[in-house]
Amino acid sequence: MSSREASIDEQIHETREEDSILSFYPAEINVEEIDDPNISEENIIKYENTYRMESKKPFDERLTKVVLKTEIENHFNNETKYDSNEAVQTCSNISLNVRNKIREMEFDRYKIVCIVQIVEKRSQGMLSKVKFLRDLTKDKYVKTKFENNNLVATIVVGALYYE
Repeated sequence: MSSREASIDEQIHETREEDSILSFYPAEINVEEIDDPNISEENIIKYENTYRMESKKPFDERLTKVVLKTEIENHFNNETKYDSNEAVQTCSNISLNVRNKIREMEFDRYKIVCIVQIVEKRSQGMLSKVKFLRDLTKDKYVKTKFENNNLVATIVVGALYYE
């Protein structure tokens, strides 16, 4: 080991705090470019990667199901009629509301995708599929359906794990 490597090893001080590692190894900066006289190479903190792969607050399907149920109750009832002019706006509003409420729950490391469909019932069959590649251990999804004599509404929320 060279003298340069030994001096670097001596400068590293690690502290564990909430699963992260702080390294006080001096960063390579040009001190002459900084106007503050108190900043030097020795007192700059450089944060190391934690390499944490799991979420601190994982996606909870039960809480999401409650959000979907309340959103369905707010927009639909047994007397709700299908209106093709309002269906697009209703889908958009439901999607934004659901996505924002789930984001407020602050699930760590998840991207939220919300798909809403409203279809008029006229004695026809309907097949609707949502396909995506997912990791069965980390990616989650929740779906719900509302149906009355006039329409069928489905909401699918996908929580895709993002490292």
